[in-house]
Amino acid sequence: MIKVLGGKYKNRKLKYFKFNNVRPTQSRVKKSLFDTLVNIENKKVLDLFCGVGTLGIEALSRGAKSVTFVDNNSSSISILKKNLSLLSIVDDFSIEYKDVMNFLKKSEDLFDIIIADPPYNRFSFFDFMPFITKILDKNGVFCYETHSKETINELNFKIKKFGNTQLIFWRNYE
Repeated sequence: MIKVLGGKYKNRKLKYFKFNNVRPTQSRVKKSLFDTLVNIENKKVLDLFCGVGTLGIEALSRGAKSVTFVDNNSSSISILKKNLSLLSIVDDFSIEYKDVMNFLKKSEDLFDIIIADPPYNRFSFFDFMPFITKILDKNGVFCYETHSKETINELNFKIKKFGNTQLIFWRNYE
């Protein structure tokens, strides 16, 4: 069972499905992610590889100004739409049914928070950085969920590990 952990939709259950390539973020990882981000009120959020929308919906529940959901899995997008409807969320979001990398190459919008939860072992954190640096607003945060085996040997990162999962946070100080 997946449910919203905080904010105005707290404890509301979300729909999901079991599929090899779709792995909902564990509750303890999601809690830590949002505890680390602290205040997301009035922030513009980009949810990459959004799946059924658990992270973006959590952001909306906690007061995000808007969320852009991006995924190219039609089953995930279908359930995302059901979850938004289930919670009666009718605005403050957009859904981009397309490949994440193609979206990033063409996006000109700026975001305060970017969350990426790609399939493990398909991408590296650094695959995204050339695109993220162009669309992440000053002092914005990029949060990347990946397998704990992915190694990041840089100083400007905050890393939190949870078994086989790790969250990597990078803040844009430029």
